[in-house]
Amino acid sequence: MLIVQRLGMCIELVKMAIEFVVVVAEAVSVVIHQNVTPQELSNHSYAVAVPFIGFLP
Repeated sequence: MLIVQRLGMCIELVKMAIEFVVVVAEAVSVVIHQNVTPQELSNHSYAVAVPFIGFLP
């Protein structure tokens, strides 16, 4: 019974860790998009690509 409880707790911790990583990635993406203005993009011949790593529920 103790093994089942530990396994359940481990699964919940992994879920929380994945959710944390997703939230941080989205926050970083928002900050990067806010810092890139149209004027900065027009001065460069390329656009900054922001990779998005998604997890399906």
